[in-house]
Amino acid sequence: MNKIVKIFEKVQTIPYKVCKYDENEIDENIKCGDCRHKTYLLKKLYENEGIKVKKTLVVFDWADLPIPKKILDILEKTGTLFPHNILEIKIGNKWIKVDCSWDLKLKNAKFPITENWDGKSDTKQITEKKLKFFSPEEYVSKHKIKLVKEEAHKFASALNEFLDSFRK
Repeated sequence: MNKIVKIFEKVQTIPYKVCKYDENEIDENIKCGDCRHKTYLLKKLYENEGIKVKKTLVVFDWADLPIPKKILDILEKTGTLFPHNILEIKIGNKWIKVDCSWDLKLKNAKFPITENWDGKSDTKQITEKKLKFFSPEEYVSKHKIKLVKEEAHKFASALNEFLDSFRK
């Protein structure tokens, strides 16, 4: 198995959980993380191997995932469109999109899980529905997603509990 795939699978196995983000606390021993943590770690590990990477932001809709309506309804003011972090890595002359967010145990929840990745083509992304990709600079200038903090925290807590139910 090539090192690109091996590193991806190592980070992918970390359980997805929305939690506090502090880059200083992110290393190979983290117990869980959301897209920010996992993308940051993947970026660090790929860069250590000399692989060219760039951060990419994605706008996606939580409603495109198999999440119960009662959890989605928490986002009454914020709405279900959210930003998401992934990486692009350079393979030969081509940039490919790499998203290691969903851990394999979420397959039972019908989340889009990348399995047996070849390391040469895009992985599955956060959802299989409509996505918009941006460089960090483009995202700042083109998107104004406003998160209501209390709602986002309540949603994260309910989402984490839901996702944990598939890991037992």
